[in-house]
Amino acid sequence: MNIEAEIYQTGNPWQKKVYKEMAMFLKANPEIKSFGQSRNGNAYKHLLSIEQSKYNFVTEEIHTATKERFGKHKAGDLHRILTNTAASQPYCFNLIIYLQQHSDLADKLFSILFGRQVKVHHLEPEFTPNMCDNIVGFERTGDESIGDQNLKLGSGTDADIAVFYTYETDKKGVLLVEFKFIEAEFSVCSSYANKKQIKSTCDSEDYFTDLINKKKTDETNNLLCGYNRYLNWQLTAESKVIDGEKIKSLLCCPFRFGLNQLWRNMLLAEQVASSRQCDEFGFWVFSPKPNDKYLWKTEESENTEKQLREILTKQGNNHFKKIHLETIFDNLQAIVSEDNDKIWLKLMEDKYRIQ
Repeated sequence: MNIEAEIYQTGNPWQKKVYKEMAMFLKANPEIKSFGQSRNGNAYKHLLSIEQSKYNFVTEEIHTATKERFGKHKAGDLHRILTNTAASQPYCFNLIIYLQQHSDLADKLFSILFGRQVKVHHLEPEFTPNMCDNIVGFERTGDESIGDQNLKLGSGTDADIAVFYTYETDKKGVLLVEFKFIEAEFSVCSSYANKKQIKSTCDSEDYFTDLINKKKTDETNNLLCGYNRYLNWQLTAESKVIDGEKIKSLLCCPFRFGLNQLWRNMLLAEQVASSRQCDEFGFWVFSPKPNDKYLWKTEESENTEKQLREILTKQGNNHFKKIHLETIFDNLQAIVSEDNDKIWLKLMEDKYRIQ
């Protein structure tokens, strides 16, 4: 083992616990001879070297499929997913790629999560709008993005997981999932964070009139609210799941902080369903229960889920779910029967079920 390596100590109590647990997980593996380094050159005990990156995946097949996925189109930070045991993406891929490779198990799990029988036709990790065109019966009829995709820069609203499924024999649905592990918040509004001149307006009841209706600009004619460059506000007004009239009446913009990412993902799910002529859609968040007090409760919001539900319509509330990863493990325990599935699940729980 690399004796210079340390346990990473930055972050909230949950994050620090995960760094410690992952360090212990790697230490218990006699095959791991050294640790990886951060971009600053510091060695930490939850990091792997590229040469030993297979140990960030519970099966060799998932390791191989992950590298192949990154070879197709943008999928995030390859070095991070291969070497960082505390990152969300390897956790997500270890779960979703296995289910992708074992369709019967995927059908059983998502049928439990939906509360009715569904047939999963495709699971797409790191779903990017307009880039997934190989699903028979779910062909696109037009642009399914919310107008913010820039493939050259690798930016734009996408989803960690997309689930394309059928139910009641001939009805189609799409589910988008945001996957969180140690993150302490959802993505926030970049305009609010970076443009000091708009904060007082965003914090006031005039935000909608000034920034969205009037589309105010700065001295160089750039839109003060960056989301006016995209389809966000138009789609919000047309949405069946977000209450546009409620949003107009609020005393400040609700999308300054963590609701920003949840808003964009809900709009994206609705857009994908419309483009692919689905009968229903949903947006869920998968996250560990011990992270609730950090991910869903921030300095700006005592209860981010409650805030979101207050601006959703009845339909929107029906199609949004927060699901704990521990619940997924419990459901899998009840349905796995094949030996290989049991081995995979044990490996997953040994690594990721942290109390």
